[in-house]
Amino acid sequence: MAASKDLRLIAKIADVGELKPVIDAGITEDKFKDQDARLMFSFIMRYYKKRATSGNVPDRQILEDRFPAVDLPPVDRLRLSSSIEEFLEADRKARVQKLVDYVSTWADSPDKMLPYAQQEISELLRDKRTSVDIDVSGSLLEVQRRYEESKHRDVLKGIPYPWAVLNRETQGMQNGEYIIFYGRPKSLKTFVGLKVSVHAYQEAHRRVLIYTREMTPEQMMDRIVCMLIRCPYDAFKQGYLHKIEHPCGGNMEDALYDTLSTLRQDESTLSIGTKQKKLIITSDRQDRDGGGVNGLRRKIEDHEPDLVFVDAVYLMRNDRSGIRSVKWSDQAAISQDLKEIAQDFNIPLVATLQANRGSETHKGESTANMAYSDAYAQDCDLAAEIIKKRIDPQHNHLALGITASREANLAGFAIHGDPCENFGQLYMPVTDKYGTVQLGENGEPMMEPVIFQDTSDIWKMFKRNETERDSSAPKIGPGVDKVRSMIGEAKTGSA
Repeated sequence: MAASKDLRLIAKIADVGELKPVIDAGITEDKFKDQDARLMFSFIMRYYKKRATSGNVPDRQILEDRFPAVDLPPVDRLRLSSSIEEFLEADRKARVQKLVDYVSTWADSPDKMLPYAQQEISELLRDKRTSVDIDVSGSLLEVQRRYEESKHRDVLKGIPYPWAVLNRETQGMQNGEYIIFYGRPKSLKTFVGLKVSVHAYQEAHRRVLIYTREMTPEQMMDRIVCMLIRCPYDAFKQGYLHKIEHPCGGNMEDALYDTLSTLRQDESTLSIGTKQKKLIITSDRQDRDGGGVNGLRRKIEDHEPDLVFVDAVYLMRNDRSGIRSVKWSDQAAISQDLKEIAQDFNIPLVATLQANRGSETHKGESTANMAYSDAYAQDCDLAAEIIKKRIDPQHNHLALGITASREANLAGFAIHGDPCENFGQLYMPVTDKYGTVQLGENGEPMMEPVIFQDTSDIWKMFKRNETERDSSAPKIGPGVDKVRSMIGEAKTGSA
C-alpha cells in the first residue's frame, strides 16, 4: 500500500532535517489526516522547540525509535518544497471531496447547502492566496498545542535568548519580532547583540545574518570567534592567548585554532540538506547605493536566515528619501521599514541603537532614553537599555533594563559584561529578611539571579563604587576564575 501524503511529508522532514519551510507554508498539526503522522508532527515540533534540542529536527532513527509501529516511506529524490506542495494539494483535494459529498447529500435542501458551499469555496480560494488569516474554530488543535508548550518549561516558542530569566518571560524571540538593545557609547551594545546571535547559532543551531554598519566584517568575525571559544577579547587583540589556560585543557590559542579548523566541518555535518546552522556577516559599505533597508532585504532574500542582527540601525540610510540622516523623520522611516522586514520574512530582527544623553540620570526608566526617534519605541516588541558598571580592568556588570515589552513583566536583570568571555546571568546570595546569607546543604551560599522588579532596583546596583569588585558574583563555567587570574599574568609576560 502506498504511503499517505502525510507520512511522506513526515519522512521528508526527517530526511532533510528542515522544518521552517513547513511552518512558513502554514502547515499545522490539525491539517494531518493520518493519526500517526499527526502524532509524529507534534513530536517533531516539540523536539524543534525544546531547549535541549532547539533548532534541531529528529532524523529517521529517532522517529523510528519513538514510533516503532509506524513504517515511514523510503527516501526519495523529491525536494522538501515538492513534498510540501504535494501535501497541501492533497489537503485541498480532500476538502473539495468533502464539499462534493456534502452538496450531494443536501442537494434537495439548497437553502441549507448553498451557504455552506459558498463559504467552503471562499475559504479554499483564500488558502490559495498568500494570507495570514486564522480560522479560530479550525485551529483549536494549535491553540491546545501552544498551551501544552507553555505548561512544559523546557519548550520554547521562539529562538532562545542566552538568559533563562528572559526566556521564561518571553518564551524566546518570536517570528516577526523587532527587538532593540540600546545604550550609551561603549556600553557593549554590539557585544550583547553578538552574544544573542552566537547563542542562536551555537546553542539553537540557527542560521544567523549579521548586518554591520558601524564596524567592519573583520572586526565582527574576530569577536564572534572569541565568543565561540569564550576567550578574553583583549588577549586575542594583544596576541597572548597561548599564555591562558583553557578550562577544558590546553590553552586558548589551541582552542582558537581547533575552532577555525573544525567550524566549517561542524556546520556541514549538522546541516546536510538544510539551510540551518550558519553565521553570515555582511556589510554593503562598498555599494554606493547600499546602506538602506532595501539592501538588507536583498541580503535576507539571498541568505534566508532564521535571525537577523543589525548593528547600529541609526547609521542606515532612509530608502524613502535616499539620504542618511539622524533627523527624526528619517530615523522613523528606518524603524518602520525594519519592523516590516521582521514581519514580511517572519523572523526575529535584533538591532542596536544609541541612548540619549538624558539616560545618564534616568537609567532604565523608560523608552524616552532611546535616541533619534520615538518611532523605535513605538515599533519594537522588546527594548532593553544596557547600563554598564565597571568592576575592574577585565570585568563589567551590565544591567539590562526592560523598558518596553509586549510579553515580559519585569524591570530587567543583570549579566556579566566581560567582552567575548562571559555574558552569563549575574547571581547574588539568597538572604532572609534580616539580611543573613542562606546556606545550602553543602554549606555554600545559595545563589539567585539578579532580577529587577522595579527601576529603583537598577539604581541600587549602581550605588556602589564603580571600581568595586562584586565578590558575590558566581563562577560561570569551569575554570573561569583561574583564567581570569592568568590574564593579568599574561599581560605582564607579553609586555
